[in-house]
Amino acid sequence: MKKTLIVISLFACSFLLVLYFNNNGSASAATEKQINDSFAAIEEKINKEVSLRSEISYSSNPYDYIKNNDDFENIIKLGNDAIPILDQKLSTSEKNGLQEYITAIAIERIAKVDLKGTSTFWESGKDFSTKWKAHIKSIPLSIDTILLDTQTSSGEKVKKIIELGTPAIPFIADKIESGDESIFPALLELTKGTENIIVDGDKKEWVVSHKSEFKSLKDYVLQK
Repeated sequence: MKKTLIVISLFACSFLLVLYFNNNGSASAATEKQINDSFAAIEEKINKEVSLRSEISYSSNPYDYIKNNDDFENIIKLGNDAIPILDQKLSTSEKNGLQEYITAIAIERIAKVDLKGTSTFWESGKDFSTKWKAHIKSIPLSIDTILLDTQTSSGEKVKKIIELGTPAIPFIADKIESGDESIFPALLELTKGTENIIVDGDKKEWVVSHKSEFKSLKDYVLQK
């Protein structure tokens, strides 16, 4: 009887794991399709502008091509789940043109990061890709360094952590779960505008109950 229960338990665990990975794979595939469809629509619109020789077609500013562009905004609305896919597309692309630049802009917008506005200024999609990877890799240590700085106020620490962007969310959550609730405002800011809405109540309790939602983002950072 005991042996039978063990076999049933192992089967159930295996089934749940397969179901989990299948669901994750399906979600990732759906996100990638939406990204591909949106980029195809963006490219089609740009080609149309060029063929019409419109004013925008003479612009050398990539930001002009995504201004008030619903297809670009649809990519942004996909949220953090889109970042690894966009990153991969940028890394594997053999080109370094307008689409790669727009991909870099999308990653910055979703991640709520402004590398261009810092000393990590980038000039092309491929340039961004290199600097983005370095930024992502540095996040866990950066949070530790910020929190250990005794010369910096709590408010400034929160500001610096926010500047790390949404990929820092799972590591902020870890710190709060460990008892440091002083950086909760950073989590509040970086989850603003997403479905991870923070409610009033015990901060640590909220983090623990929502921790699984940040796992894929944490895995993405740690794989860099």
